[in-house]
Amino acid sequence: MSVVAVPDMRQIRRVLIIKLSALGDILHALPVSAALKEAYPHLEITWAVEEPFVALLEGNPYLTDLLVLPKLKLSKLKSAEYRRDYFGRLKRARAKNFDLAIDLQGLTKSAIVAVGSGARVRLGYHWLREAASLVERRLPQRPESVHIVDQYLDVAHYLGAEPKTVTFPFHISPEDQFAVDAMLREANLTPDTPFISINPASAQVIKQWSAAHYAELIDRLKREHGLPSVLVTADKAVAAQVTEATTETFFNLCGRTNLKQLAAVIKRSAVHVCGDTGSSPLAVALERPVVTLVGPTDPERIHPYRQRNNVLSHREFCGKKCDWHHCEFARPRCLDAITVDEVLAKALSLVS
Repeated sequence: MSVVAVPDMRQIRRVLIIKLSALGDILHALPVSAALKEAYPHLEITWAVEEPFVALLEGNPYLTDLLVLPKLKLSKLKSAEYRRDYFGRLKRARAKNFDLAIDLQGLTKSAIVAVGSGARVRLGYHWLREAASLVERRLPQRPESVHIVDQYLDVAHYLGAEPKTVTFPFHISPEDQFAVDAMLREANLTPDTPFISINPASAQVIKQWSAAHYAELIDRLKREHGLPSVLVTADKAVAAQVTEATTETFFNLCGRTNLKQLAAVIKRSAVHVCGDTGSSPLAVALERPVVTLVGPTDPERIHPYRQRNNVLSHREFCGKKCDWHHCEFARPRCLDAITVDEVLAKALSLVS
């Protein structure tokens, strides 16, 4: 790999970080904004993000501005109105005269933003794919950077930003906190009442522990240990499956919270339990313990940052053709091998 020249950051003023989606990926990338701004306070940092995920960045003290874009779909590009909107936003962003674009997505859609920004220097983290590899300079991965957070931070390190601590800037407004406090009072969950927040859904079935197991976990937490559970998910179908299988009462907040309010619930909980999904890195950003149930995905790359011991995984049950987006079995055996006893014991060990 050829050596990429490091720009003189004293001469760089306006920086565009590009991480458009999704929830977990953006959360993993948050420390880059903190590392750059703390190392170079003069920087004006804008973050390019797709509309559904704006809330993750609102209130980030390290950012000067947000470049909010609609989700890019090739089918929508046939619409003149959509093209005017999308490229109009890029044109207005170009007027900011960016000195540097940092692509932490590494895809064609992020490369379009990098080029459209007009930044005179375009850099990307090590895993550039599709058109990104043609229009951006790839920065090397450090051998010790196994976790995705550290891989994103390789870009900051390469630019001379050496954070003493890894910071996940995430802001919850007083209004959202107040709304969540009111919701929890409905279930008599006062600020000094410990409870377990549980997200039973994942974007992919192969990353999702069974609803029956989550139901048994909820029942045993209440029946054997007197610990109430709060269900947090936007997936109504999965929430309904869990509800049907439980015998003990729990507080169901399915569909009642926005992203910031979801964060406020997790922040109030003693422990969060979930699969390989975005609420795991959200709990990390909020400095809450999280038990993460990992299926075929590499846990070394995506485990809750600084909480490797809180991962439960049985990849020894995976087949040779299994990977993070494909399972060769009707049900993911690696996830089904995780027992309720294991999850219960791990969660209880983290309740302070």
